[in-house]
Amino acid sequence: MLAAAALLATGVLAACDSSGSSGSAQTSAGSSTSAPTSSAPTTSAPPQLPPETLTFGVIGSPGEIDQYQTMAETYAPLARKVTVKVESWPNDAAMLEAFRQGTPVPDVFIATRRHLSYLTQHQLVQPVDQLLDDRGFDFGDEFPRSSLTAFGSDNRLECLPYGVQPSVIFYNTRLVKLGRIKNPPTPGQGWSLDQFAAAARWATDHHPGVAGSYLEPTLNGLAPFVYSGGGSLFDDNNQPTSLALSDQTNVDTLTRTVRAVSAAGATLTRQQLQKRTPLEWFTRGKLALLEGSRRMVPDLRAVDGLRFDVMPMPTVGTSATVGNLTGLCLSQDAHDAATAADFLVYASSPGALALVSFGGYLQPADQTVALSDAFQQPGQQPRHASVFTFSVKSMVYPPAIGQWDDLELAVDPLVGALLDGRPSAVPRLSRRIDRASYRILGPRLGPSASPSQSGG
Repeated sequence: MLAAAALLATGVLAACDSSGSSGSAQTSAGSSTSAPTSSAPTTSAPPQLPPETLTFGVIGSPGEIDQYQTMAETYAPLARKVTVKVESWPNDAAMLEAFRQGTPVPDVFIATRRHLSYLTQHQLVQPVDQLLDDRGFDFGDEFPRSSLTAFGSDNRLECLPYGVQPSVIFYNTRLVKLGRIKNPPTPGQGWSLDQFAAAARWATDHHPGVAGSYLEPTLNGLAPFVYSGGGSLFDDNNQPTSLALSDQTNVDTLTRTVRAVSAAGATLTRQQLQKRTPLEWFTRGKLALLEGSRRMVPDLRAVDGLRFDVMPMPTVGTSATVGNLTGLCLSQDAHDAATAADFLVYASSPGALALVSFGGYLQPADQTVALSDAFQQPGQQPRHASVFTFSVKSMVYPPAIGQWDDLELAVDPLVGALLDGRPSAVPRLSRRIDRASYRILGPRLGPSASPSQSGG
């Protein structure tokens, strides 16, 4: 598969070079299709431009970095020698902190949408829409419109959607037998919050000592249920000043959610979480259901004897999920913007995406590649990998705000208390969360300014 992907990448690159790359030479439009009688060539080789070195910034685990390195090494434009130097960080927060400390921004780099506001406000990126259009880049139906809108700002496309990681539910197929619970869901299809809770109870009833489920006790972990219940996470989707968890629609949804996951023995205890991470409990066969994304798959596949599959996020009303969206961005100070744009187009081609997807970490934003065998990887776990692809349709993108890190620091402990608490405590705790968020997002009108003044 890797060799086939490399051949595909080479073919796509050659097509790009012959049609519109900044360093390509055009062939004669009037050349004959019949064999020439003379031994002299009908076309000349494209002129070689001076060698160029390009920096490519990536984020992820060592396994992910290896896939990006492999892809970068296959970049071989016809008209010039380009050396792509890969610079890496373990995560997006580390990359952003390096930029804050003065580390030069790579010519092309992968960034998460949550930090788009910072990148644009500090003029670290330049829009890519015109550069892509100059190179004949065709979006077609490959990119969900929502992902393009998510990376838009002031009617410009700031970065090209690259990877998407919707939240889904992983389940241990030895601990959870979906067909044996009451009102069973269809594997790989949608399920309700009640069916999710029933699956967790079935696992704990039939496997003593096993925890049923674990939902991430964070704002992002809570968001799919809020959106599924018909509510909104913020008071305004354009210029939010606070969260809106205390709205009655959201209170009803959160009460149902807390009730579903608060059954005795249904989730990991604090003592268990102090010993190991939820992922470690899952790999040990001591946790039946775990919220996660495609990035977990290679590590889970490496665990001997672990059998797992995936389901969409459970629904309260309509299908909804959230997740991580990454984009390929072009530095405002790129050494050679034309060469950088050429590489950006190549990195987004089906062949290059197939190379990176082969490692199992990346879920391409390009839906054509996401539906291909390079990503679906039939014959490997999970059996229903299509859940990752089709969950993209249900993704909701919150407002692009610049204070995500501060917001999560302020509210995530309260979100954890809400999920661990009693259903009757949801109204009070949701008001506390909203007030804490207002101190981060709200206008600076003085110490008395605060939403939802009533309540505890």
